[in-house]
Amino acid sequence: MLRRMFRFARPCLLAALVSLAPLASGAGPAAPPLTPAERGAIIDALRANCDPSSGEAIKFADSGLLEAVSEAAEAELAQRVRPSDVDRAWAYDPPRHDIAAELAAAREAGRLGAWLKSLSPSDPRYRALIAARCRYQAMAWSGGWRPLPAGLRLSLGEQRPDVKLLRQRLAAEGYLPRQATASVTFDESVQRALRSFQQRHGLAANGLVDRKTLAALNVSAEARLQQIEVNLERWRWLARPLPANRAEVDVAAAQMTLYRDGVPALTMRAIVGDPRHHTPLFTAPRLQAVVFNPPWNVPDSIARAEILPKAAKNPGYLARENMTFVDGRLQQRPGPKNALGQLKIDFPSPFGVYLHDTPAKSLFGRAVRALSHGCMRLEKPRELAAALLANQGWTAERIDAAIAQGATQRVELKGAPPLFVIYTTAEADASGAVTFRPDPYGWDDRLRAALAPSLASDIRVRAATANGDVEPGQFGP
Repeated sequence: MLRRMFRFARPCLLAALVSLAPLASGAGPAAPPLTPAERGAIIDALRANCDPSSGEAIKFADSGLLEAVSEAAEAELAQRVRPSDVDRAWAYDPPRHDIAAELAAAREAGRLGAWLKSLSPSDPRYRALIAARCRYQAMAWSGGWRPLPAGLRLSLGEQRPDVKLLRQRLAAEGYLPRQATASVTFDESVQRALRSFQQRHGLAANGLVDRKTLAALNVSAEARLQQIEVNLERWRWLARPLPANRAEVDVAAAQMTLYRDGVPALTMRAIVGDPRHHTPLFTAPRLQAVVFNPPWNVPDSIARAEILPKAAKNPGYLARENMTFVDGRLQQRPGPKNALGQLKIDFPSPFGVYLHDTPAKSLFGRAVRALSHGCMRLEKPRELAAALLANQGWTAERIDAAIAQGATQRVELKGAPPLFVIYTTAEADASGAVTFRPDPYGWDDRLRAALAPSLASDIRVRAATANGDVEPGQFGP
């Protein structure tokens, strides 16, 4: 509680809060005093993760510093919220930790520094996003950037004062150098920078300030910081370390990647659930089987809501779609119209979803691919099947022959990797560049609300600005 009080306190109260730290730890036996090495390890850990209190941590009394590191551990070990308590479609269950006991044991064993280093996910993508949080936190605390005028439209060759504002906005996130912000000309350097911005925000890279681009440019630094925060939280739900051999489907990116020895071996576009039929987030312990020429057992909800009403209005519809009733349930037989395409990949999951082919190949060309009822359609299903079956003697030619036969064939997979279904709306690469994606399901807002008592980064920034610590626009234009 002390650390959260510290975040929102006026500067004149900080000294009083720090002096009261020994009284804030509550009842119970007092912890032994921190050694200089322990204090240094804690402060280093807070700074490494850009903890908001790290700048003043050196002034904390022992109890305040221990509380700060306990709250940091609670965050890094994903103890603040249980994912499935927030949304039943988030079927991750991070291990539970007794942080006080672990902290005490680490100190007793003389392993505090090692324990602190073990708290965070070690995946390079997580560390890159932590570094991005550091930068965007600095931007937000410095006032961020000014919004561009509503209704602004700009294109190559224009000379207007608003172009200077655009240059300043692009420079705020590093798309243009600071020294290039004075000109009022929309030249090729501005167009290149704008295209780069568009590519990293899931927009058509047309080099124009259009409606969608203006909306993305006017998202505040505070909001981008919070977007990074919720994505860091979702990272903390995953296995540590992630298996070197695994399959990942990123729902927000609508992309599937097969990893071998920790390196992407096969990447493809995916089609995921639409905004009314969410693809859930979960881990399957292994991919189970490849099914060639699968029948589609139509879920009762889809049959009642969509297919049977069409059949009632259009005699012969079921026959044309190669559908029939089997044991009282509607089924679409294998064939060129089958909704599952020519193969699917099964895995254990509580949601009844799977990876599969599709006859609607043209949909992979769309920028927005949230189009399914929750299953994950794959752009390159045969290539994935070949990669998964290679150690069982299957070749691409053998897969083609099995499909050409037309009969349903199920092949159990041996030594197959696990599947992770994730949701990433902000990610950073090794160079530090950040990609921000749209949030098709509104899950960022849902998680942000659940984490609000812990995050409240917008309140921190507003409080700091009101107290005169920083000036609005100090970092950006």
